[in-house]
Amino acid sequence: MVKFPQVWELDSFFQGGSSSSAFKATCSEVEAKIATFVTLLGDQKLSDAIPLLQEIGLTLREMDSFVCCLISQDVNDSEARILDPKMRTLTTAFANAMILFDESIKKLSDEAFTALVESHDEVAFALEERRTLSKEKLSSREEAFINDLALDGYHGWSQIWSTFIGEMTFPFRGEDLFFGQIENKMADPDRMVRKEAFESITSEFTRYQSFFAQTLNHLGGFRLQVYEKRGWDSFLQEAIEENRMEETTLNALFETIEKNRAPLLEYLKCKAALLGVDKISWYDLEAPLSSNSEEISYDDAAHFIIKQFNRFSPKMGAFAKQALESGWIEAEDRKGKSPGGFCTALPLKRESRIFMTFSKTMTNVFTLAHELGHAFHNLVIFPLPEMAQHCKMNVAETASTMAEMIVTRAAIDQESDPKLRLSLLDDHLSRATSYLMNIYARFLFEKAFYEERKGGFVSHERLSHLMEVAQRRAYGDALGTYHPLFWASKMHFYITDVPFYNFPYTFGYLFSLGIHTFAESDPNFEDSYISLLKDSGQMSVEQLAQIHLQVDLRTPDLWQQGLDVIKRDVEEFVKLSSLDKNPDS
Repeated sequence: MVKFPQVWELDSFFQGGSSSSAFKATCSEVEAKIATFVTLLGDQKLSDAIPLLQEIGLTLREMDSFVCCLISQDVNDSEARILDPKMRTLTTAFANAMILFDESIKKLSDEAFTALVESHDEVAFALEERRTLSKEKLSSREEAFINDLALDGYHGWSQIWSTFIGEMTFPFRGEDLFFGQIENKMADPDRMVRKEAFESITSEFTRYQSFFAQTLNHLGGFRLQVYEKRGWDSFLQEAIEENRMEETTLNALFETIEKNRAPLLEYLKCKAALLGVDKISWYDLEAPLSSNSEEISYDDAAHFIIKQFNRFSPKMGAFAKQALESGWIEAEDRKGKSPGGFCTALPLKRESRIFMTFSKTMTNVFTLAHELGHAFHNLVIFPLPEMAQHCKMNVAETASTMAEMIVTRAAIDQESDPKLRLSLLDDHLSRATSYLMNIYARFLFEKAFYEERKGGFVSHERLSHLMEVAQRRAYGDALGTYHPLFWASKMHFYITDVPFYNFPYTFGYLFSLGIHTFAESDPNFEDSYISLLKDSGQMSVEQLAQIHLQVDLRTPDLWQQGLDVIKRDVEEFVKLSSLDKNPDS
């Protein structure tokens, strides 16, 4: 069997890692190109500026991904940490230049703008979108001023959180583990291991909860001040626009979930019985059913994913094989890595890099499939003009959860052994619980936090209270213990590039379930799916669904379709669990 590398290759982008002279030279080149771009705007040569802005955009994305990879693979790489603010400076300079570009196209007469769009019809959607959104913001000078202040303020707080988390260690049975390592313990078959890991996480975050509260308050406060200056009434406006969706769609999504909570509550109740506890606790949510769960090697996981991708789409299967063989994935389980996982695009080379810590669990297998879904999406859009590549997070998460779903459904459908099928259904439903309950709790928490932040500083005691209230509502009071300090430990609350970094995951999950249902009835769905992905940076999500699936996302129909799949899976889980009340036997 082919063995796959578990450490990624980065030198093909900028040789020399964090000391790369090629990277430093590219920084200087980009600075010069941004200056040229600004000059073109000053001379009103917009048609000449558009190809240059796309060239700069591609290069900056490549550089930013490279730095992100360096920091993630080694939290102690001090030189990489120095590159991070350098990248922020460059991206801020370019963002300010783009504000000038937006101001220029906003000032054009309708006739002149139409002529510009017609001469660059390959990026017509992006140009029209930028012109529309620019009308909702402040003047170019004021928006640039905000960006400059954000560099060492707003974004600085996010960087401080990331650095602090990367250096935190958690005592566990005589060892000091990094956050990513101890988080993996939450999926251990032994309940005492999970409980001790959870207590260690809680203890360490309690020590620093005042610091984390300060950080979160500064991030939220900055955003609210910007929104107030722009005259925006809703703190959800930016998040809604950033995901190219209507608030009606978001409301339909969560209202449908609220009405369909009963099956997941039944699943949690049934799982508690299988684990021999009265109620599931927070640290049981990712628990495997059997203490005899076999470890899955990285190579076995890779081959399994390739096989399942091939059944759905030979193009996806071939791509996954290439990515796994070519050193695109950093999966090694070692100290010094950042927590979490991600996929990042390097558009100049038309490649992706995937980061995770593979600890031989089934959950890791699905995480790997998830990130490969992002990478396949990147492959589809790389040939497009740079301005047409900017799909939003909710659709990006659709591509990744679709890949995850392909592997999950195939694994369940092909398994005939009742115990193993029960275990696979459990893993699938535990992830459904995360997408439909955990992430809903995050959304509810952030809404409550921003409402209170309008009135002033929100204390760490209050933040923990809001978090637990949100979790209790989202989980229907089904858990025995909750995680009030989740607000301090979850990276997504501290990301500054995209506000409300939560509901897009739920959108992507249910949207992918709907797409997968369509795929089951269409033997030639591969091309249709790729076509949908290709359009993902050039349409609103409502348009995307209407054109490619003929459904209206502002109604419950597609969301209900996905939730009906979950309901059937819960029914099978309950039925199989009645056959095996002692999964360790």
